[in-house]
Amino acid sequence: MKVIKSNTAPNFKAIPLAKTKNKFKGFTTKIDLYELTKSDRRFIENLAANSDFSTNLVKMDEFDRKRWKKVFDYTIEAAQNPDNQSIIAFSDNKPCGILSFFDEVSSLFLDAVCAIPQHGGKKVNLGGTTLIYQLFKFAENYKVKNITLSAVTDGPFDVISKYKKLGFKDLGMEGDYVKMSCSQFKIKEKLKELSSIIDYKSVNNPEKINLEDLVV
Repeated sequence: MKVIKSNTAPNFKAIPLAKTKNKFKGFTTKIDLYELTKSDRRFIENLAANSDFSTNLVKMDEFDRKRWKKVFDYTIEAAQNPDNQSIIAFSDNKPCGILSFFDEVSSLFLDAVCAIPQHGGKKVNLGGTTLIYQLFKFAENYKVKNITLSAVTDGPFDVISKYKKLGFKDLGMEGDYVKMSCSQFKIKEKLKELSSIIDYKSVNNPEKINLEDLVV
């Protein structure tokens, strides 16, 4: 990602959450997770401005590419919402996914999650799943009753099936979206199940870092 330079020195101070090693089809992928703070707004703006969907997804059908970009733009907007809590994933010193959620009464609402296409259109193995795993970790720590979301039906991928595999139940259509929910029991079950493929290590006593220093 090319970082936009500024005459001032923005103070990007994300909080390291975890380091993971994920196993998928014989490959091991390292993904680091960070919680975004209010001071990371400029970094998020730069990320949005410099994520080149046309070049990175040149082999993808134009409709699907535009749908992915639309989901990405919404996720960027959600991550800039001061009422939301947001997580960004890095792999090989590049942002590869972002997730944003907010608190409801005894529940968490998954507002948005999106993979960030890499050079050549590649996706980072288990990038989205690792972000959901972190969300499950938050839900477990907060002792919420469930996680809810509204899933798109016309995205570039079949997200409904993916969410079902992650323990979410289809509650039916709500406007143009499918309302889904993952119970406290399922969250615990899926954390145990996913731990077989996601080697998750929390960062103890984390010091805030400048996300720009990670990008190559």
